[in-house]
Amino acid sequence: MKIVIIGASGHGKVAFDALKTMNGIAIAGFIDDAFEKQGKKILAVPVLGNIDFLMEELQETIDGVFVAIGNNYIRKKITERVSKQFTLVNAIHSKAIISEYASLGKGVLVVAGAIINSGSKISDGVIINTGATIDHDNFIGEYSHIAPGAHLAGNVTIGQMSFIGIGSSIIQNVVIGSNVTIGAGSVVIKDLPDNCLAVGVPAKIKKRF
Repeated sequence: MKIVIIGASGHGKVAFDALKTMNGIAIAGFIDDAFEKQGKKILAVPVLGNIDFLMEELQETIDGVFVAIGNNYIRKKITERVSKQFTLVNAIHSKAIISEYASLGKGVLVVAGAIINSGSKISDGVIINTGATIDHDNFIGEYSHIAPGAHLAGNVTIGQMSFIGIGSSIIQNVVIGSNVTIGAGSVVIKDLPDNCLAVGVPAKIKKRF
């Protein structure tokens, strides 16, 4: 399958690394709206053009896309646009461990060292970053981001568009709402509602959106 990566920045490089380990994937180039990146190379792969160029000129030559945007809201917006014309692929690093009894949606990134255990469901557009662990029977909602080194115990639920910060931990059976940000290094021991920022050990709500 011939694909492009949307997002020619650091997160795009991480996705590139993951995709390079997958069989049957040929990366034709990057797509990025930043004018200064047009025509340049990232990891020896060209930036072919912007999203308009992708939609108008590459429909006949590209089989699929991976949206490598770290910001949850921008990733969702771009994915909804390009999915009307292109197949969404997953980027799963060969050094990630995923149970055969876990399920993944579309446009999912699972980075090296990540672990997803049995019974867990990873929804569309989710990022499971470097070394993050998702234990049994978790549910991760659409376009959420589990940052590097975050650890989720069993039966954890994460809503849509949430961000679980680097090095944070969530104990078993906790339910976290949508549009929630968990600060780096926090330990979550109780449920959190939608639209809040929680930080600390134990994590406490510091701001509501």
